[in-house]
Amino acid sequence: MTKRILIDAEYLEETRVVVTNENDIEDFDHETTTKKQNRGNLYLAKIARVEPSLQAAFVDYGNERHGFLAFSEIHPDYFQIPIADKENIINEEVSNIDENDILDENIEESESNNNSIKKTKTKIKFYHRYKIQEVIKKGQIVLVQVTKEERGNKGAALTTFVSLAGRYCVLMTNTIRKGGISRRITHSNDRKKLRSIIESLNVPNNMAVIIRTAGSKRSKVEIKRDYNFLNKTWEKIKKNTLKSVSPSLIHEENNIIKRGIRDLFTPEIEEIIVQGNEAFKAAKTYMKTLMPSKIKILKEYNEKTPLLQKYNIDTKLEKIHSPIATLKSGGYIVINQTEALVAVDVNSGKATKERNIEETALQTNKEAAEELAIQLRLRDLSGLIVVDFIDMLLSKNNRFIENILKQKLHSDRAKIQVGNISNFGLLEMSRQRLRPSIYEAEFITCNHCSGHGRIRSLESLTLKALHKIEKEATNYNDKSLSIKIPEETALHILNNKRKELSNIEEKRNIIINILPDPEMKYEEIIYENENTNDSKASINNKKDNANKNSSKTKRPYNKGKYKRHNAKNNENNESINQNESKNTNNESINNKNEDIIKKEKNTKIDIKKNSNNKKSSNKSLSSSEKKAKKSSTKEKKSDSLKKEDKVTEEKVKKNTKAAKPKKKGPIKKGWWNKLET
Repeated sequence: MTKRILIDAEYLEETRVVVTNENDIEDFDHETTTKKQNRGNLYLAKIARVEPSLQAAFVDYGNERHGFLAFSEIHPDYFQIPIADKENIINEEVSNIDENDILDENIEESESNNNSIKKTKTKIKFYHRYKIQEVIKKGQIVLVQVTKEERGNKGAALTTFVSLAGRYCVLMTNTIRKGGISRRITHSNDRKKLRSIIESLNVPNNMAVIIRTAGSKRSKVEIKRDYNFLNKTWEKIKKNTLKSVSPSLIHEENNIIKRGIRDLFTPEIEEIIVQGNEAFKAAKTYMKTLMPSKIKILKEYNEKTPLLQKYNIDTKLEKIHSPIATLKSGGYIVINQTEALVAVDVNSGKATKERNIEETALQTNKEAAEELAIQLRLRDLSGLIVVDFIDMLLSKNNRFIENILKQKLHSDRAKIQVGNISNFGLLEMSRQRLRPSIYEAEFITCNHCSGHGRIRSLESLTLKALHKIEKEATNYNDKSLSIKIPEETALHILNNKRKELSNIEEKRNIIINILPDPEMKYEEIIYENENTNDSKASINNKKDNANKNSSKTKRPYNKGKYKRHNAKNNENNESINQNESKNTNNESINNKNEDIIKKEKNTKIDIKKNSNNKKSSNKSLSSSEKKAKKSSTKEKKSDSLKKEDKVTEEKVKKNTKAAKPKKKGPIKKGWWNKLET
C-alpha cells in the first residue's frame, strides 16, 4: 500500500493535486487561473463605511466588492483612543488568561480563523466597553487578512488578527493570548515536550505560536526552522506595508503546489511525483527550506502518457462531477447542493444480497457512510449537510452508522460537527469551508433552466402562449395581430391548437399571425410586433390624458350656473334667428328683382301702344331724339334699382337684434310687393 502525492501542472490554466493510496483517491485539491483563492492573503485596506447597526465596517481592500470586518475582529491597536487606555485594556486581558490555556488549531487551517473563533469569552470582555462608531473612523488604514472568500452576493470576511501558517506551526503576529498546542495531540508526553519547545523559541510578548498536528512527532530543530521561516516572512510583510499605499496586496498565500505539500504531506507518503518543469522547480525549492531530508522523495514525471492517466485517477476524478456516487453492494447516494444546505439521499438500488430488509439497510448505510466521508473531501462540500439514511428499526444500528461516519471523518482537515440520526432517519452535520466547492469552481448556471435543472413542458408553454395571445388580442385595436413565438411552441400551436386560435379570432374579430422565431429562448416571453406596441402606446396615452383631465381641480359650486346655461342657450337662439333673418332678406331682394322685371315689360308694352297710336305724329321726329329717349329710360331704371338696394341695406343694419323664430308659410303682402303705378 504505497501512498503518493501526484501533482499535475502540465497546463498553466489548471493545477491538480491528488493524494492516492494505491488506486484509491484519499484527498484532492485543485486551482484554476480564472478563480484564484484569496484566502490567507494580506491587504493594506481602507475603511469605506462604518455600520453601527451591524457593529461592523466595510473595507476597501482592492476588490470589486468591499470586505466585511466585524468589530470583534479589530485589534485594539487600531482604536482611536488614548494610548494609556489601550495599554490598560491589554494588561487586564493578559492577566485574565491562564498559563495552561490551550488554543485549538482548527484542524490544519488555523492560519485563517484560529485566533477569531476560540476566544469568544475574552472578546466579549474586551469589546463591551466601546462601540465601533466611537473608536473606528471612515478612511482609516488597516492591515487585514482574508478569512472567508467571496461567495455569491456576500463579500469576503476579514480580520486584523494576522496569522501565518507553516508546516509544523502557526505564527500569530498580533495576539493577546499565549501560544498553545493542537487539541488533536492528545498524548500527555507529546504535549509536555512541545510545551518546552515553545518556551525555548523566545517568542515576543505580542506574538504567539501554535503547534500543528503535523509537528507532534517533530524535533526541536525542525519546529525552530519553521518558526524562523515564518518570522522572516512577517518582517518582509512589515517592510512592504510601510512602502505601499492602500488598497494593495501585501502578502500572497502560498500557491497550490506549496500549499499541497505543506498541508497534505504526511510521514506515510513515499513519493511526490510532479508533472511540469516549473512546478517541479517550485516544489524543490520549497522542500529545501522546510524538509531538506525529504527531498529524495520528490520526482519529476517526463513520460508520454499523462500522469493521472497512468495511475487510473483521471476517470475517477470525472465521477466527482456527477451528483450520483455508486456503492459496492449496488446502492448509490445522490448529492444535491442547494442555497441553504447540501442534501444527501441514500438508496439501496440493486442491493439484494442480504437476507432481510434490516440487514440490507444496515449494509447499504454502512457503505454510504464510508463513501460520504470521501465525497465530502473530494467535492469540498461545506456548510449544513443533511443525510437521509435508509430507515432502520433497531437503534443500535443507528449508533453503529454514526460511529463509522465519525471514524471516517476523523482524518478530514476541515472542522466537522456530527449529530445523531433522528426518528425520521436524518443525520445533520456541519463542515468547515476550506475552499470553493467543485460546483462553484467548475460549473456555471444553465442558460436554459437557470440552474433549476428542469424546464417547462411543451404543452405548458403552448397554453402559456395562448393565454398571452388572448390577452394581447383584447387590448388590440387593429384588424390583424402578428406575434413572435419560439419555434417549437409556434409549430405546436399551428399544428395542434388551430381551434383555439380560431375561437380567439372569432371572439375578438381579429386576424392572428404567428411568426416562429428560432433565435428566441425556449421559455422566453412572447414578443409583440411594433404595431401592437404602437396600439398599446396609443391606448396608454388616452388613459394618461383622461387621468390628467380628471386630476384637474374642479370649479367651485355656483348658484347661478343654471342662469349661465340659459344665457348660453339664448346666445345660440340669437345666432339661429340671425341666420333666418338673413334668409328672409335674401328672399325679399329676389322678389323685388322679379317685380322690377315685370314693370319693365309693362312699360315696353305701353310704349309700343303709344308708338302705334302716334305713328303719324312721330314720323317727323328725328332718329336722334329716339335715341335720347331710350337712354333716359335706361338711366331712370338704374337709378331706381340703386335706391332700392340702399333701402334694403339700411333695413338689414337696423334688424341686427335677435328676433323670435317665425313659422314658415306664404309670403305676406307689404309695401315691397305693391306694384308701382
